[in-house]
Amino acid sequence: MKKQFKKLIKGGSSCLALAIIVICLASCAPRQPKVIYKKVVVEKAVTPPAGTVQYIWEEPMVDVVDVPPGLDPEGYYYRPAHREIVEIRQGRWQQYKLPDRR
Repeated sequence: MKKQFKKLIKGGSSCLALAIIVICLASCAPRQPKVIYKKVVVEKAVTPPAGTVQYIWEEPMVDVVDVPPGLDPEGYYYRPAHREIVEIRQGRWQQYKLPDRR
């Protein structure tokens, strides 16, 4: 019985040594590198090609006013009650700005 026990211990120690060697080799195996993707957006100011919109027309600001009947401001003739369109701000060209795309 002692011989079988000694064989078992001897066989067990060789299995233990084999297990330690396998674990060491597995941990020392080369790992696959991690791939990291980095997204970089570079926007450059570019002169617009010919024919593109650079200016837009801004409509004039107007108001409708009720004018009572009576003599005109110079007092020469009578005018009936009417509505008159008054221009508050003239129309103008504005430089076109692209909206933010963020």
